[in-house]
Amino acid sequence: MDLSQPQTYTYDLGNLLINDPTPLPHHTPTTLESTLQTTAQATAQGLLHQLLTACPIVRSTDDAGALHIRLPAPSTLLPREKPVPKAKEKTTWEKFAEKKGIGKKRKEGNLKFDEGKGEWRKKYGFKGGKGGAGLDGMDGKGGVSADWITEVLDEKEKKEVEEKKGRVDREGKRIRSSGKRGQGKRGH
Repeated sequence: MDLSQPQTYTYDLGNLLINDPTPLPHHTPTTLESTLQTTAQATAQGLLHQLLTACPIVRSTDDAGALHIRLPAPSTLLPREKPVPKAKEKTTWEKFAEKKGIGKKRKEGNLKFDEGKGEWRKKYGFKGGKGGAGLDGMDGKGGVSADWITEVLDEKEKKEVEEKKGRVDREGKRIRSSGKRGQGKRGH
């Protein structure tokens, strides 16, 4: 390649791209291969020459000390592989909701703004809820929270709980006794 001749190449060093707008000379089928080879060689040499003159060359910091060329940002926008997707048509419900002004339900968060303290606090759970009581029943101010009291069971509920305990005990005894019966005598 003769670098003294003016070249009409345009470079995009970020993509390692070189564009040559000049048309190929007329050729016969026998000279096609040699023409393409010389053109490709000339453009490749032009790209390498441009890389070595325009881009900074740095030595790597690892022990090998290899040389690297820092490429600039690409300037040519590359086309997409596939076309841009089309906007989906609205469903019947979405059209109706838009017409009536119905919005999508948003998930409510677990936080609420406490005006007194000027901060976001949990609505319920640990360090949240009424008075901000923690798991230990304390309200964080040295006092006891109001919701630490549990409701006492009435007579009917107490009776049901005791009956269930009795059924569980009887079932356990029945299983243990059936296990003993199945073992038999051990040759005494």
